[in-house]
Amino acid sequence: MKKIYSLLIATFFLLVACEKDEIRIWDSGNYVQFVEEYKDSLTYSFFFYGTQEEIKVPLNMRLIGLPLANDAYVSLRVNKELTTAEPDSYELENEMVFRKDVLEETGYFLLKKTALLDTKEVRLVIDIVENDVLKPGQNIYTRKVVRFSSLISQPLWWDDVVTESLLGKYTETKFRLFMEVTGVGDLTELSESERWSLARQFKYYLIKKEDEGNPVQDEDGSYMSVPVVG
Repeated sequence: MKKIYSLLIATFFLLVACEKDEIRIWDSGNYVQFVEEYKDSLTYSFFFYGTQEEIKVPLNMRLIGLPLANDAYVSLRVNKELTTAEPDSYELENEMVFRKDVLEETGYFLLKKTALLDTKEVRLVIDIVENDVLKPGQNIYTRKVVRFSSLISQPLWWDDVVTESLLGKYTETKFRLFMEVTGVGDLTELSESERWSLARQFKYYLIKKEDEGNPVQDEDGSYMSVPVVG
């Protein structure tokens, strides 16, 4: 029994020591990381942005520990081994400001439209690296993966809800026409009422074409329609 108690006591002090070591490690400097895990990659297509030649992309960052007493810089580096994007297809500063007295900060970088993006998707990988003030935080939060192209594909916002109640089954033909009629290609940040309004606008266009004796055909040869009510 004494041996068991001795073992438990030894284990307790070992755990306490480890916790103290961990605290000392994290307290020995200021740490910064991205808000999202690196496995949650971002995907962009210039197809959804009409005639835009650049896309401004946010980098959401979080400080581990107490707020900074003074403004500091977060050091960033393009991981050239993992990046497939050409240097002329993005613009990223090596440093971004993290303001004092805040725990979260947002920086921005640019994706640039190039001819290569018309034929393939490329990848940009950004790492947080250590400097004199800020160190990288947890590994899974210190890398950002961005995939981008100009290719068309079913957007994430065209989900089951949009399919069942607004625009119906996705086809490339329908999506291209929807963008042409409404002038909008990305509904991600729009409210339900805004989405409903755009779907109705598209519906009235299809009805008008049918009334004119020139109904719009979808990819399978059927007349194009949408389920939105109103």
